[in-house]
Amino acid sequence: MDVGAGNGILSLFAIQAGAEVVYAVEASSVVSALRRLVEAASREDSPSNAWLRDRLAVVHARIEKVDTDMLKRCTPGPITIEDGKVDTIISECLGVLLVHERMCESFIEARDRFLKPGGAMFPRTGTLCFSLLNDARLYQEVRARGEWWNTNSFYGVDLTPFADAARTEAFSSPVVGCFSPTHIVGSQTDPITACSTCPDGAVNRYMIDFSTISMDNLRTFDVPIALDCVHEPVVVHGLGAWFDLSFLQPEEVEDDIDNPQFAMTTSPFAPATHWAQIRLLFPEPLAMNTGQCLLGTLHFQVNERRSYDIQADLYVPLSNETSNVTLFRRKAFWKLDNQTYSWETTGI
Repeated sequence: MDVGAGNGILSLFAIQAGAEVVYAVEASSVVSALRRLVEAASREDSPSNAWLRDRLAVVHARIEKVDTDMLKRCTPGPITIEDGKVDTIISECLGVLLVHERMCESFIEARDRFLKPGGAMFPRTGTLCFSLLNDARLYQEVRARGEWWNTNSFYGVDLTPFADAARTEAFSSPVVGCFSPTHIVGSQTDPITACSTCPDGAVNRYMIDFSTISMDNLRTFDVPIALDCVHEPVVVHGLGAWFDLSFLQPEEVEDDIDNPQFAMTTSPFAPATHWAQIRLLFPEPLAMNTGQCLLGTLHFQVNERRSYDIQADLYVPLSNETSNVTLFRRKAFWKLDNQTYSWETTGI
């Protein structure tokens, strides 16, 4: 089953890889194009995509509206579907920072209702990644968006009543786009190859296992933050964030966990992807000294705009051994759906 199949490209790849039949579930009108392929392949006198014949079932519905009877009616040729269950579920359920657009919920809905016990999910896990960000140029750009409203005579109009709201809006908007890994605090650049790498302490990871997570735990969750990567005094302007995917099933993880062909990353240390990265800026930068760490929590909560609100409560402890005593604290709020872009070229 391909959840949110779109133009059906993953469904077609699944058939080419040997799937006996694929249910392409798609709610939008783009299914008309996919049906045209199926109809052409079903004609005995047509050589067009004959390999699709009796192997692709187009289901025009939201996954939440699909039931076993609907699957049985759509099943092509002599194939039968036992108890309305499938062996494998695939989905391109990915948004900015993985969870934006909330398509992951449809992936979980399909799992709970249509996956056989022991069945496979692709992708199986998604990992949210966060790092400390040093980007003074971007910070000044976002700050200027709010400060622009601090004028009391714009063609004779006093705009200052909007200033506070404009500043809040500017800093609650994630900046989407690829950025240089040199902006990540703790990253290391090889002086010969000019390639950047990132030590483990410079990236905070939170894994979502699509094969086991409950719907409630997907809609509301906390990401513990512990970043210990400050090797020289630095100003932290916020967090850089991206996500990784793994396609390994549970029984394969131990043997192949380091095999890159079973994974995908949207990291700034890798070639750019459609999803880019995001930068979450603090309203007030944070000066950190050598050896200090940043601790705290990011609280993710779904909203009614098919996205998430993110509440940050982060602090620098007085010492890494006495983390209950706070030296500095930063609280921030971001609307993942209220995305913006840098006015200057990304990736610099």
